[in-house]
Amino acid sequence: MKFKIIKPLKLIMLTLLALVSCEQELDLPPVDEFAPENALQNKEGLEALLFSAYNANRLGPAGFANEILINEVTTDIGLVRIGGVERAMKPYIDFNWGPFSPEIQGMMWQGRYVAIRNANTLLDNIGQSDVEEDFKRMAIAEARYIRAFEYAYMYKYFGPVPLRTTSDLTVQPKDLGLPTEEEFRTFVETELKEAAIDLVHPAAQPQVGRATKGHAYATLTKFFMNTKQWAKVVEATELLMDLGYYELFPNYRATFFVENEPQNNPANKEIIVTWSMVNEFPYQNTYQNGVFPPGFRRSDNIPEFEWVAGMANWATQFSVRDDFLDSFEPNDSRKTTIIEDYVNAAGDLVNLGTIPDNSRSFKYFDNNQMGNNSGADQPYIRYADILLCRAEALNELNGPTQEAVNLVNEVRNRAGVDPYTLADVGSMDSFRDLILDERGWEFFSEGKRREDLIRHGKFLEFAQQRGINTQQYQVYFPYPQVEVDANSNLEQREGY
Repeated sequence: MKFKIIKPLKLIMLTLLALVSCEQELDLPPVDEFAPENALQNKEGLEALLFSAYNANRLGPAGFANEILINEVTTDIGLVRIGGVERAMKPYIDFNWGPFSPEIQGMMWQGRYVAIRNANTLLDNIGQSDVEEDFKRMAIAEARYIRAFEYAYMYKYFGPVPLRTTSDLTVQPKDLGLPTEEEFRTFVETELKEAAIDLVHPAAQPQVGRATKGHAYATLTKFFMNTKQWAKVVEATELLMDLGYYELFPNYRATFFVENEPQNNPANKEIIVTWSMVNEFPYQNTYQNGVFPPGFRRSDNIPEFEWVAGMANWATQFSVRDDFLDSFEPNDSRKTTIIEDYVNAAGDLVNLGTIPDNSRSFKYFDNNQMGNNSGADQPYIRYADILLCRAEALNELNGPTQEAVNLVNEVRNRAGVDPYTLADVGSMDSFRDLILDERGWEFFSEGKRREDLIRHGKFLEFAQQRGINTQQYQVYFPYPQVEVDANSNLEQREGY
């Protein structure tokens, strides 16, 4: 989720980053007005620090692709072949990752704590600042949202992690142990609920990317899902739906077009939380570069895409597994984002099916891509996710109900596949499996499959069916070893 930094504040933000960082020293001349006791007393300095927390919330160009890949190559959906990306993903494909894995250290941990640090610094200082109360209230709510979002994000990879709630090391020392599961859950829930009180309604947010009540309720929903707090999922989804704002975009494939991103098309009210991209370094989406097959020029399946000379086509190959592709109903419109053949630079029609597990997901593309730099956003939480989360929670609480079936059918109707009847879905167990299937068809290439399989107890089972040896502890990743070495109160997760 990238918030575009307002240009006049960039210098202040960069200086503040140097001041609040405990890891880097910049050779800067002393500038009194940028000292924390001065810069953090006025609106400009505080706003710059808030924007720096938003910016640290980004995953970075490689991180966006890795967010999808790691959560799909470990499952029944995705595969990577050839080159440096294959080498990076091979430990995840083979369930052979470890505490020294750079993606675990960088994408999943270090960047998250930078955003948390920046949010904490604002929260520690804003109370003593000379700014109007409306701005203070909103900035506090946004900082609390960012901090809680990061902890909810880390939970799906690690479970509870150290809860750093201040930048003051005299209050919380550098060596900080793990909270209990209950302490962690309570903190995230409380922060998101209290932040939502002062966050604006989504229709009232003039700057795309800044947090709203919808962001808070959506993040809360996903956190409750991953902690299996079903009654609270129902509560959180009701709060979001009662905003009366979000709805499914009518056309599934067009939901992901650059021209239909919320900042470009206000009619697209499906995207709630998104990783926002532009086609310039370092804010670009690089995922599609690995999806393009060799010599790709066009596909009849995606006539909207126009290949332009200079677009990057990497040697590495991101593909979709055959069993997953074959699981779609033939008339499912969601399948139209996956290509099985294409025309290459020589004008030849190439059948991707001659190689197993070789079809390609074209969910993200940008006709204005320049080199490696695509501007296609990657949605993180969509309204379709909220509908299916609510259906799953209702089923876990009460078994199949007409309301839960109707929620699933909203998603299926958009996809052009036959709706279910209450009789069709059968028992609680069979409906649970149908919902998991629906989530796979709806959210492929969005980095959700790993957490869905873990929640359904099928993550390790599906890997074993692919011939992979797994261990129970692998439902979570190890803590980065560098963090364990630096923190005497953080013990490595058992098994690693």
